[in-house]
Amino acid sequence: QDCSMFALGALIRSVVGTDVAEPSPTTTAIGDVVVLGDREYIFGVPGSPVQPMQDANHLLGDPEALRAELQSQGFLLLRGVHDRQQVLTARSKVLEHLAQAGGKLDPDWPVEQGVLLRQCGASCVPFMEGETDLTRSDEVAQVLTGPRIKTFFRKLFGGESLTFDYKWLRAMYNGGFTGAHYDTVYMSRGTPELLTMWTPFGDVGTRMGTIAVMPRSNWHPAFHHLRETYGAMDAEAERLQGTGWFTTDPEECIQRFDAQWLVTDFKAGDALFFTMKTLHMSTKNVTNLARVSCDTRWQLGSAPADPRYVKQADGQLGHTQAKFGVYADTSEAATTVGPTIEEKKAEWGFSPV
Repeated sequence: QDCSMFALGALIRSVVGTDVAEPSPTTTAIGDVVVLGDREYIFGVPGSPVQPMQDANHLLGDPEALRAELQSQGFLLLRGVHDRQQVLTARSKVLEHLAQAGGKLDPDWPVEQGVLLRQCGASCVPFMEGETDLTRSDEVAQVLTGPRIKTFFRKLFGGESLTFDYKWLRAMYNGGFTGAHYDTVYMSRGTPELLTMWTPFGDVGTRMGTIAVMPRSNWHPAFHHLRETYGAMDAEAERLQGTGWFTTDPEECIQRFDAQWLVTDFKAGDALFFTMKTLHMSTKNVTNLARVSCDTRWQLGSAPADPRYVKQADGQLGHTQAKFGVYADTSEAATTVGPTIEEKKAEWGFSPV
């Protein structure tokens, strides 16, 4: 199947006049195969449920228009919102961290290439989330919380911003991806106006694992029941077993909501912003490269913040050690005793697709 799909992609690229060479890890052309979850789709051709994401750079300088676009589409793709060189410096810092951990990067390649050992999978790549020496380092903090991005959010919010101390810094491994979910199920104990900023550290194409969004899933009637059930759940309070994802199957969302997935390639400096109820997932990393990225959360400084992810009076994060998403314990030995997402979906009346 893999060979036939990629051959079909090559045929389409030849018809539309694009290069038929080996797919690039950082560039996706119309007619290329995009691996979303465990499924393969032809990118950008008529009738495909996976289409190109458009940026909103023409709205920069008009905060009101940016806010309107964010609410209308559920996301903002902004090119060059970060300083490219600062992002590349931060990437080098993270890759040095992986190199120092040992047994992660292929020693036959320069560290800055970020080539993982063939056997380095989910249990190999170190957990880098939290409020750590790495996320606090000058190189990483300059990108995630430096003056440039703080100025952007101050203008977007129309007031001083606050970002969670907890940072979701990751290096996605070969075969890894994130399932479809709303962020609100993990961080709903503060303002609902919280935003996610996804920042790739480097040039990252869909073959390395990029965010895919379902536009207008934050308000469209087709997603109403999802927002009122799954989107109203507190995964930790529910003691939900597993990842907290609604599904790992992108086709379920396409069929259930009669919607498309939007994807794009990212350059160092680009970022994606989206709401707590924007349905998103990621393409699969089908390369041997570590896809380094970080999710940060931002809100108006005067609004209440989820206490699990910000420092408390004692200087410690209020976050419990419950892990969801990529790092969830999905083994039979997991100690969580609450329901599974499939049990919740049945309770909510979602019939199988």
